[in-house]
Amino acid sequence: MTRFLLLFLTVSLSSLMLGSCASVEEKPASEPQPEQQAHMKKELTPAGWTVQKEKRQQIKNWEVRGRLGVQTETEGATMDIIWKQAEDEYSIRLIAPLGAGSYLILGDNELARIRYPDGKKRTVRDIDDVFKATLKVDLPVTAIKDWIRGLPAKDLSIEKIRWNEKGLLKLLEQEGWNVELKKYAGTDILLPHEIYLTRDDDEELDIRLLFRQWLVDN
Repeated sequence: MTRFLLLFLTVSLSSLMLGSCASVEEKPASEPQPEQQAHMKKELTPAGWTVQKEKRQQIKNWEVRGRLGVQTETEGATMDIIWKQAEDEYSIRLIAPLGAGSYLILGDNELARIRYPDGKKRTVRDIDDVFKATLKVDLPVTAIKDWIRGLPAKDLSIEKIRWNEKGLLKLLEQEGWNVELKKYAGTDILLPHEIYLTRDDDEELDIRLLFRQWLVDN
């Protein structure tokens, strides 16, 4: 009788275990929630982006005029900016308000020469140090040249990318930089007119580029 009872309990327990396993295996996979589906769609590259990217990469001779605003933990400044790019060579003029003088930066891919408002001059061997040498802000010139044209910075890895309803760049996260391209305008090609920059490691830093004029020489 005892052996029969043990055998019955063993068989019953085995049946329960098999039944439990079967119920797990037969459970259908859950479908993505609507919020997840929407998020997945945002990650997709727009169909026309390849063509857009090629057009923007071909913009090598251009000029922008507007305002550059920089706010740090201790200082803030707003200046007019005139940036002229001719292939690899560029000139950037930063004009302080109220006749306080201007910075003139002349450079290429190798180095840059800076003339300060007081007339002093300096040569910068790393062109990404240009804004650090003028405005004390670690803002990479090579990255801005791409962001200005509505492109991800080619020398920085991309952590996150978002697109607007027209299939153009809206948000970028690249190696600590948060780039928001808020407004595009133009005729033949839409180009950024408002770019906001922040840093993950510096909550007080706020940089704004507001362009009122774009000139492109093809």
